[in-house]
Amino acid sequence: MCFSIKPKRILGLIVFCTLFLSASVFAANPLITRHFSGVWDQPEQESQGIMLQIGEQDGDEKVGLAYWFTYSDELKSTWFLGVGPVTGNVIEMKLYSAANVGFMQGNLEGDANVELIGTLSLEFKNCNHGTATYETPDEAVGSGEFPIKRISSIYRTRCSGGISDDREPGGKPEQLEVRLMPAVEGGDGEGKAKYWSRDDRMDFKAEVEDIPDGTYSLKVCEDIVGGFEVLEGEGELAFRSPTHGDILELTFEPHLCQIDVLQGGAVVLTSGDARLSEKTQGPKN
Repeated sequence: MCFSIKPKRILGLIVFCTLFLSASVFAANPLITRHFSGVWDQPEQESQGIMLQIGEQDGDEKVGLAYWFTYSDELKSTWFLGVGPVTGNVIEMKLYSAANVGFMQGNLEGDANVELIGTLSLEFKNCNHGTATYETPDEAVGSGEFPIKRISSIYRTRCSGGISDDREPGGKPEQLEVRLMPAVEGGDGEGKAKYWSRDDRMDFKAEVEDIPDGTYSLKVCEDIVGGFEVLEGEGELAFRSPTHGDILELTFEPHLCQIDVLQGGAVVLTSGDARLSEKTQGPKN
């Protein structure tokens, strides 16, 4: 909140409020990673929940596999299977049910006992809380939503909601960089975007200089990922995964993207056709 203050402090207050609001407005949703795998309880329902696994198919497509354990109208234990692609903090799944299978019944050819009954969507606001939304034409199941809460995770893992959670263990450290140049001929300023990857974390930072003071936003690929203030011609915006202190969580992949600095919707600096590439040897841990 901004309060009345003496004139000599107004400038500092404006800067503070601008930065505070920028961080609030651009606070990122978590990125669903393999560390979201685990058991998710339905805190508003008795003895029901979802067992979630984040995996891959077709080589590198990230998918979610959810076993939803609940009860039928006859108070019989029932489970449904959801499968679908992961996009950001959401998993959009097709929902299946299995019926008419006996206890320890032998394997059957085909999938005649498995039926597509609707959809199940899981949306997460952080590593421990989310919302499940289901839609089916089945009268017994119907449609609705319910909150979910994590009650278990993969042994000795910590979910951050950032891209470092999906880093392959033992990967080679790297340091990448790309220049940011004026978007129009004769424009002011320049800058650079830098990316570091280590075993324990990943960092991304955009720096600018010699551009007019004011409030700017950073666009990576097609998304505005944050805002920052330029004072005395200089400014920067940093991201990290896992995050630390006031640094924004790095939840996006910047490697193959155009990077732009905007003011009032107009592009001021841009990487153009250039992309992040190796400039120096990777940093040491």
